[in-house]
Amino acid sequence: MNFQKITTILSLLLLTACVTVTDSRFAKKADPDKAVESYVALGVGYLSSGDLIMARKKLDRALEIDPEYAAAHSAMAMYWLERGEPKLAKKEFLVALDLDEEHSPSNYQYGRYLLAVEASESACEYLQLAAEDVNYSARVLAYEDLGQCHQFFKKDLQAIDAYEKAWSLDANSTVATLSLAKIYLANKNLRQSTRWFARFEKNISDHDVPHNADSLFFAIQLAKAKRDRNALASYALKLKKRFPDSEEFKRFTNGR
Repeated sequence: MNFQKITTILSLLLLTACVTVTDSRFAKKADPDKAVESYVALGVGYLSSGDLIMARKKLDRALEIDPEYAAAHSAMAMYWLERGEPKLAKKEFLVALDLDEEHSPSNYQYGRYLLAVEASESACEYLQLAAEDVNYSARVLAYEDLGQCHQFFKKDLQAIDAYEKAWSLDANSTVATLSLAKIYLANKNLRQSTRWFARFEKNISDHDVPHNADSLFFAIQLAKAKRDRNALASYALKLKKRFPDSEEFKRFTNGR
């Protein structure tokens, strides 16, 4: 995987960082000064808005108050990722996990880092640790990413299990439903693929969210496999109208 993938993952991490960066058994056990939590939250907030100077100041202040606060090191790791310094980010993740190996946000974020940057299968182990923490607020995301990790390493059975657990925790998980539909189609199980894709479409319909190019392209592949010409024509038209410049439409027109 390339560095562009790191940036994508970082942006996703920052969307949930405020609710995950201090959500841990470590925080409850040690009951650190509330000021440290506040500085970390501020630092993550500045990171999410792109203000790296202020983010660094707030995180440095948090570490001055408590240099052994795992959440602060996790946030600093994200800072270094934003700066384009994956080696320094890894160092901070390892410090955080050395301080508290059960710190779920660090396990989650480090697992995603290992998958994106090093394509290491150990990424799945860290993601699983986070996903299995019943008190972790981003547990659904952890299971979704665990499923993607298993898929990356061609472990479909484990991926199915992870996605189904994500869906059991949140039936609105479009990542889980679409991913399961894709896995089952790849394994020529049309019944299960159709079942999960129907759930995916119900989710986006219920929340008034449109298809994207990827989901439309998959819908075309499923319609082809089912020999459903009407569905195929409908999805193909939507792909052409909405995403004429997409890679998915190019693949469709090239018969791939």
